[in-house]
Amino acid sequence: MNKILIHPNMLTHLSSFYSDTCTIEYYTAENPDEFGQPQPTWINFPSHVSLDCAIAPKGGREIKQPDMTIAISTHTIAIAGYYPTIIPWMRVVISGQIYDILLVEVDSHSIMTRLTVRVVG
Repeated sequence: MNKILIHPNMLTHLSSFYSDTCTIEYYTAENPDEFGQPQPTWINFPSHVSLDCAIAPKGGREIKQPDMTIAISTHTIAIAGYYPTIIPWMRVVISGQIYDILLVEVDSHSIMTRLTVRVVG
């Protein structure tokens, strides 16, 4: 007999925990400015706009990126929902603040997604 550890309606009862909303964006191309310097273009990732989330500061964990550089994470963002298509190199925006996504974790029950991020700017 399989036992369910997390009730399927858990997120509806935790609505006050997810007090913010976030939007996931992805990099599309570089458009040169008037000096020929590349300028990134970011657009909303379809079906990933105004997602319920909660953000918390993090102690500054080092994350080794695929290009072998080290990034220091500043926050953890918990998203109410299973979003396996979110990947590092995307970014998340909460109340106008931009965060680079360094690591994406989904839970084993396909209910929540957790992002390890760093503040941009």
